[in-house]
Amino acid sequence: MTTAIQIGQFQALQFGDIHLSIILGLPAIILLWIATLLYQISREKYTFTHGICAGLALLLTTVNVVAILPLTNTVLSAGAADLFHLIHIGLGVIGYLAGVGAFLTGISGIRTKIPGLTAAVCWTIVFVIGYIQYIA
Repeated sequence: MTTAIQIGQFQALQFGDIHLSIILGLPAIILLWIATLLYQISREKYTFTHGICAGLALLLTTVNVVAILPLTNTVLSAGAADLFHLIHIGLGVIGYLAGVGAFLTGISGIRTKIPGLTAAVCWTIVFVIGYIQYIA
Protein backbone atom coordinates (compact mmCIF):
# COMPACT_ATOMS: atom_id res chain seq x y z
CA MET A 1 0.00 0.00 0.00
CA THR A 2 1.56 3.25 -1.12
CA THR A 3 0.60 6.75 -0.16
CA ALA A 4 0.69 9.45 -2.82
CA ILE A 5 0.63 13.08 -1.75
CA GLN A 6 0.43 15.85 -4.27
CA ILE A 7 0.61 19.37 -2.84
CA GLY A 8 -1.63 21.91 -4.54
CA GLN A 9 -4.18 19.64 -6.12
CA PHE A 10 -4.50 17.29 -3.13
CA GLN A 11 -4.53 13.59 -3.86
CA ALA A 12 -5.54 11.26 -1.02
CA LEU A 13 -4.42 7.64 -1.05
CA GLN A 14 -3.64 5.76 -4.23
CA PHE A 15 -5.06 2.64 -2.61
CA GLY A 16 -8.76 3.32 -2.60
CA ASP A 17 -8.33 7.10 -3.02
CA ILE A 18 -10.94 7.83 -0.33
CA HIS A 19 -9.10 6.10 2.50
CA LEU A 20 -11.09 2.91 2.28
CA SER A 21 -14.39 4.66 3.03
CA ILE A 22 -16.43 2.49 0.69
CA ILE A 23 -14.79 -0.66 2.06
CA LEU A 24 -14.76 0.30 5.75
CA GLY A 25 -16.84 3.45 6.21
CA LEU A 26 -20.03 2.42 4.47
CA PRO A 27 -20.35 -0.94 6.28
CA ALA A 28 -19.61 0.84 9.57
CA ILE A 29 -22.38 3.35 8.97
CA ILE A 30 -24.84 0.65 7.92
CA LEU A 31 -23.98 -1.47 10.97
CA LEU A 32 -24.34 1.52 13.28
CA TRP A 33 -27.74 2.49 11.89
CA ILE A 34 -28.91 -1.15 12.07
CA ALA A 35 -27.75 -1.23 15.70
CA THR A 36 -29.59 2.02 16.39
CA LEU A 37 -32.82 0.86 14.74
CA LEU A 38 -32.80 -2.51 16.51
CA TYR A 39 -32.24 -0.79 19.84
CA GLN A 40 -35.16 1.54 19.14
CA ILE A 41 -37.43 -1.38 18.21
CA SER A 42 -36.80 -3.36 21.38
CA ARG A 43 -34.04 -2.56 23.83
CA GLU A 44 -34.51 -5.80 25.78
CA LYS A 45 -34.74 -8.08 22.76
CA TYR A 46 -31.89 -6.66 20.66
CA THR A 47 -29.34 -5.46 23.21
CA PHE A 48 -26.77 -8.11 22.30
CA THR A 49 -27.22 -7.65 18.54
CA HIS A 50 -27.06 -3.88 19.03
CA GLY A 51 -23.76 -4.26 20.87
CA ILE A 52 -22.26 -6.54 18.23
CA CYS A 53 -23.28 -4.28 15.32
CA ALA A 54 -22.18 -1.08 17.06
CA GLY A 55 -18.92 -2.68 18.23
CA LEU A 56 -18.12 -3.85 14.70
CA ALA A 57 -18.89 -0.35 13.40
CA LEU A 58 -16.44 1.11 15.92
CA LEU A 59 -13.82 -1.48 14.97
CA LEU A 60 -14.16 -0.72 11.25
CA THR A 61 -13.96 2.99 11.95
CA THR A 62 -10.87 2.51 14.10
CA VAL A 63 -9.13 0.67 11.26
CA ASN A 64 -10.17 3.46 8.88
CA VAL A 65 -8.84 6.15 11.24
CA VAL A 66 -5.53 4.33 11.72
CA ALA A 67 -5.17 3.97 7.95
CA ILE A 68 -5.65 7.70 7.31
CA LEU A 69 -3.96 9.22 10.37
CA PRO A 70 -0.48 9.68 8.85
CA LEU A 71 -1.95 11.37 5.79
CA THR A 72 -4.14 13.71 7.88
CA ASN A 73 -1.11 15.31 9.50
CA THR A 74 0.50 15.77 6.09
CA VAL A 75 -2.63 17.38 4.65
CA LEU A 76 -3.00 19.80 7.55
CA SER A 77 0.68 20.77 7.67
CA ALA A 78 0.95 21.18 3.88
CA GLY A 79 -1.97 23.62 3.79
CA ALA A 80 -3.86 21.42 1.33
CA ALA A 81 -6.93 21.20 3.58
CA ASP A 82 -9.95 23.10 2.36
CA LEU A 83 -13.21 23.71 4.21
CA PHE A 84 -14.54 20.26 3.30
CA HIS A 85 -11.44 18.59 4.75
CA LEU A 86 -11.63 20.60 7.96
CA ILE A 87 -15.33 19.83 8.47
CA HIS A 88 -14.68 16.19 7.55
CA ILE A 89 -11.84 15.89 10.06
CA GLY A 90 -13.64 17.83 12.81
CA LEU A 91 -16.88 15.87 12.57
CA GLY A 92 -14.89 12.65 12.24
CA VAL A 93 -13.09 13.36 15.53
CA ILE A 94 -16.35 14.31 17.28
CA GLY A 95 -18.09 11.20 15.92
CA TYR A 96 -15.21 8.92 16.85
CA LEU A 97 -15.01 10.26 20.40
CA ALA A 98 -18.79 9.92 20.72
CA GLY A 99 -18.54 6.33 19.42
CA VAL A 100 -15.86 5.46 21.97
CA GLY A 101 -17.96 7.12 24.67
CA ALA A 102 -21.02 5.13 23.60
CA PHE A 103 -18.99 1.92 23.63
CA LEU A 104 -17.60 2.58 27.10
CA THR A 105 -20.95 3.56 28.58
CA GLY A 106 -22.62 0.57 26.91
CA ILE A 107 -20.20 -2.01 28.28
CA SER A 108 -20.46 -0.42 31.73
CA GLY A 109 -24.23 -0.84 31.68
CA ILE A 110 -25.14 2.85 31.46
CA ARG A 111 -28.05 3.41 29.09
CA THR A 112 -27.79 6.64 27.12
CA LYS A 113 -28.64 7.39 23.51
CA ILE A 114 -26.80 10.67 23.02
CA PRO A 115 -23.25 9.41 22.29
CA GLY A 116 -24.40 6.67 19.91
CA LEU A 117 -26.72 8.94 17.96
CA THR A 118 -24.03 11.62 17.84
CA ALA A 119 -21.59 9.08 16.39
CA ALA A 120 -24.13 7.84 13.84
CA VAL A 121 -25.04 11.33 12.64
CA CYS A 122 -21.42 12.56 12.54
CA TRP A 123 -20.18 9.47 10.69
CA THR A 124 -23.00 9.73 8.17
CA ILE A 125 -22.24 13.41 7.50
CA VAL A 126 -18.50 12.65 7.30
CA PHE A 127 -19.13 9.87 4.80
CA VAL A 128 -21.29 12.10 2.62
CA ILE A 129 -18.77 14.97 2.78
CA GLY A 130 -15.94 12.58 1.96
CA TYR A 131 -17.86 11.19 -0.99
CA ILE A 132 -18.66 14.70 -2.25
CA GLN A 133 -14.93 15.56 -1.98
CA TYR A 134 -14.07 12.44 -3.95
CA ILE A 135 -16.50 13.00 -6.83
CA ALA A 136 -15.94 16.76 -7.04
